[in-house]
Amino acid sequence: MPFFGHSAEKHYLCARMSEQTSLHELVAAQFREFLIAHQCRQTRERFAILEAIYDIEGTFTIEDLQHTMQDRRFRVSTGTLYQTTQLLVQANLLIRHPFSSSAAIFERIADDCPRSYQICNNCHRITRIRSKELATSLDTYHPRTFHVTHRIVYVYGTCASCHRQMRKQLKFHSQYTENQP
Repeated sequence: MPFFGHSAEKHYLCARMSEQTSLHELVAAQFREFLIAHQCRQTRERFAILEAIYDIEGTFTIEDLQHTMQDRRFRVSTGTLYQTTQLLVQANLLIRHPFSSSAAIFERIADDCPRSYQICNNCHRITRIRSKELATSLDTYHPRTFHVTHRIVYVYGTCASCHRQMRKQLKFHSQYTENQP
């Protein structure tokens, strides 16, 4: 990895911090407008939760969010976390994924970047698909009579690990039945 020097590294970090700050300001303004329009209270807890969510990369659960808030030494009840995430979903600042029936899995909407996931039907492992072809295809889809807020594709199937395990079981079963009289 090339060395860029102290000033270049400092410039990159400052640019990254200002980019993150402007994102925080933008989503805070959108959330504030949503709360006003829906006659909801603007509490510091709600905005602290919003900031914590937009600092998390990738997907998270309420429990993950609770740990993040505890790490920040900001005490918030579980009920407040659930209520605030529900408001953020309604405000189109947060996605609630239908991955699991046991725990709600969320992800922030930070950009217009399409998201795609593959989900194993057996082990329920979730992996993000990083495909330029799929992203390009989703980016070029612009319906005329529908306003798109975000794009998500869920692909269900069997992961390689589970597929290998199933083939082993099938092979063992077929050998077992061949040896039966």
